[in-house]
Amino acid sequence: MMGAIVGDIVGSVYEWHNIKTKDFPLFRDDCFFTDDTVMTCAVAEAVMNGGERDDFIDAMKKYGRMYPDAGYGGRFGSWIFSDNREPYNSYGNGSAMRVSPCAWIMDCGFCTRTGMWPSNGRARVQLSAEVTHNHPEGVKGAMATADAIRNAISLGGDSDTLAAITGSIAEAAYGIPDWIKDKAYSYLDEPLKDVLRRWKKFISCLLYTSPSPRDTR
Repeated sequence: MMGAIVGDIVGSVYEWHNIKTKDFPLFRDDCFFTDDTVMTCAVAEAVMNGGERDDFIDAMKKYGRMYPDAGYGGRFGSWIFSDNREPYNSYGNGSAMRVSPCAWIMDCGFCTRTGMWPSNGRARVQLSAEVTHNHPEGVKGAMATADAIRNAISLGGDSDTLAAITGSIAEAAYGIPDWIKDKAYSYLDEPLKDVLRRWKKFISCLLYTSPSPRDTR
């Protein structure tokens, strides 16, 4: 999840001002978080609240309205501020950039150990996409990104949006140095920092809580 946020912040200043080089500073003074960070945090909160369809809708609308100028696409922005709770058949990359929290609850080793959401993590990935991006290609984008994260973990191992997607995969494969995490964290405001603090505790419970007897039958 932090990888997506890092990528979003680093890529924020290059959206529609693309550069054809790898030689650039990761963090500039004018970097900022965008809709990619906001919706990644929204998905994390939805997962913590139960990971059902209404949880995703409620969280996305809540955080979308908290950050109305984060840079949403036109159709998604209209959906956020409407009373409509139905998807609009999008197949853009928005579902992929926000999906990384769902990878943590897929049926990996720790999920088997905890007994929490066994074998249905992929259903949460699909739900996180389908509340808006219900076109089959939009769902596939989210599923493919989450699968890449899971596969990277199992092996041991648009500029802001593309960087957010790539960052989430890189975090799973390689981890993120503390200095990069700390620097990205400094760009966030208190409500988003609060989501990250709660997410850290939530994941810690998943990783270190043993399954109950009824979960291991």
